[in-house]
Amino acid sequence: MNYKYSTINPVTNRTLYMYSGYYGTEFIKAYKKNRTQVIQESHKILEKLKDKKEFADLISKLLVQNQCDKEEIIDVFTNILKIKFNIFQKQSSKSTLNNIINDIDFLFIKVINDEIIEKPRIDNLVKRFEIKKSFSVDTEESFIAKSYYNDINETYHLFYSLIISKYFILSKSFKYLSNLLKLNDFLIYKFYNKNFLNIDLLVFSLLLELKLFKEIEEDMLGN
Repeated sequence: MNYKYSTINPVTNRTLYMYSGYYGTEFIKAYKKNRTQVIQESHKILEKLKDKKEFADLISKLLVQNQCDKEEIIDVFTNILKIKFNIFQKQSSKSTLNNIINDIDFLFIKVINDEIIEKPRIDNLVKRFEIKKSFSVDTEESFIAKSYYNDINETYHLFYSLIISKYFILSKSFKYLSNLLKLNDFLIYKFYNKNFLNIDLLVFSLLLELKLFKEIEEDMLGN
């Protein structure tokens, strides 16, 4: 079977998950194949970009290891996002900053400083994403630099990817893992249908997601 959830725009097909059937192990295989394929295709693109060689080499290492190091993935993912976060803070329109973007900013700072993550703010973002399937409208409302909108829009979804991943690690609640899967489905759809800019960040988001999923399988089924 094919994993269809990253091939259809979730913003315009919001009932996609609600009426999905149960396919057992075949679905799991299709999901893993989908993620692995995107990582491999992204890696090929990064290998051709001189300014991304460092990340391409690191991804090569992670792909050939039997056990990806979760902490290494998180560290690299976090460090790239921190650089972009500092740049974007100079471009935000503080007078019109959207509440959702404000929550992402607030929680991202908490995450990178290893501080307590506030559950009400997390749940507010989860609810928003589950309803809208995207934070695109919120990013558009919050930034002056419209010429950088696609970059900002992608990256704010990736800020949220790190936030929700870290909160899942803390909470172990499948509610947050489900939200992460839907978020990455949205980003993969954009990867295939738009001029996606942050391919390196997308790879680390997917590597982390797969690592978290693998850990769940090992906990439930054993090694």
